[in-house]
Amino acid sequence: MTILREYEENGYKITEYTNDGETVSARIKEQILTNDDIFPSEPVEVQPKPTLEEMQAQTLLNTEVLIAMKNIGV
Repeated sequence: MTILREYEENGYKITEYTNDGETVSARIKEQILTNDDIFPSEPVEVQPKPTLEEMQAQTLLNTEVLIAMKNIGV
C-alpha cells in the first residue's frame, strides 16, 4: 500500500492510500492541532484543597450545629 495523495480539509490532514496506484483503498483523517489547542492561552485556575485541619474543623462545626439543632428540637 502506498500514499496516493495528502491534503488538508476543514482542519484535518487527509491521507489517501492505494494498492493499485489509481483508486483509494484507505483514508486516514488526522486533526491538525495548533499550539492553542495543546497549550490553552488562558491559565487554568487551580483551587487549593482544604488541609486535614480545615476538614476536621468543618466536621467539628457541623457536628456542633447538629447537636444544637437536636437540643432545640429542630
